[in-house]
Formats: sequence, structure tokens, C-alpha cells
Amino acid sequence: MAAASQPKYDIAVKGAGSKLGDCPFCHRALLTLVEKKVPYTTTLIDFDHKPQWLLDVNPAGSVPVMKDLETGEWIVDSGTIADHLEATHPDPPLGTLDTSPQIGLDVLPKFKNFITSNPEEAAAKEAELEACLRGLDAHLAASGPYIGGEAPCATDLAVMPRLYHMQVATKHFRDWDVPAELQALQKYMELFMVRDSWNLTHYSPELVVAGWAKHGATKI
Repeated sequence: MAAASQPKYDIAVKGAGSKLGDCPFCHRALLTLVEKKVPYTTTLIDFDHKPQWLLDVNPAGSVPVMKDLETGEWIVDSGTIADHLEATHPDPPLGTLDTSPQIGLDVLPKFKNFITSNPEEAAAKEAELEACLRGLDAHLAASGPYIGGEAPCATDLAVMPRLYHMQVATKHFRDWDVPAELQALQKYMELFMVRDSWNLTHYSPELVVAGWAKHGATKI
């Protein structure tokens, strides 16, 4: 990110060559940084060749991990990063997942189960995903345009990358689209995708497809 002032953090995220990779958890952390207008630099991690320093910081080898450039402190995991940024940079307020609406977060396991299901399971897994989305659509219709109301909250920044993965992966692997009648959900996704934070942290659909193919997604 080209920062207007001295960067406060360096965040290590999944990379794809010289571009951002397809990790929804990294995406959440990046969205939080941009929404809060916190200056930062980015280190891209090649998952096929993880550097030793990453394993020293986080033996699990997962990203994101973020370094406070003033104190040298490492902050590990997207949730911990988001909570840290909320505590240290309270404006604009996003809240935390604990204080924000608890809805939509299960879309990731629901669509993963759908795109990795066998033909005998597919209809049931599709129904579970659709039920999850209908609940989110009802919330947005009543309290939107964002999950947080008039402005995004912590839940929005966690859920929207998952919805993007869902939109791309279900279309590619199962030729499935969000039901047309879920208008509040469709408007929500369109609204979020024109935010500056999204445009600055976006990665290609091709990376999403390739990532889910490695995690067992199949066409049937």
C-alpha cells in the first residue's frame, strides 16, 4: 500500500508471485487496515516456500501475521489483528466480532461443504448454504445496507471475503449463483465491492478457483 505517512505496521499475507494471494483471512486484516486508514507495508508469502522467520514468529506457518514497526511486537491471526487495530486505532469504529452482529460467518464452511460434496450429498449441502444466505439476506433487508447498519462493522470485514470466495467458487465448480430473490444480499455485495478498501485489497477470481481446487473442490 502506498502510504501517505510513515507505515505503522508490516503485514505478511499470502502472495501469488508479486500479487496478493487468495486468503480470506488475510483479506479481512487488510480490509481492516484500509478502512481504518492505518499506513502499512505488505510482505507477500509464497506458501510453497515459507520463510524460516515466519515459522519462528508463528510455528503454524499461517498468515496473516503483522509486525508493529515501532515496538517490534508480532500480532498473529486475523482476529487478533482486527481486535488490536480496533483498540489502538478506534476511529472509525468497527467494533469486534464479539460486539457486532453474529451472522454470515458460517458461509465459509457451508459453501466449502457444497463445492467439495459428492453428487449424492450435493443437494443437501446446497440447501444448507442457501439457508445460511437467506438468514443473512433477511438481516440485511431489515438492518442494512451493511451487516453493521449504515456503515461496515467487524463482521462485514470478516464475512465479505468469504462471500467473494463463495461467489467465485460456487459458480466455477457447481455453476451455482446466489438466488435472484436474495436482493438485499446481492446489493450488499455490490455495494461493498465498490469501496476503496475492497479495490485496494482485491485478488483475481482465478486465484480463488485455483485455491479451492487445491482444497478438494470439484465439478460434478
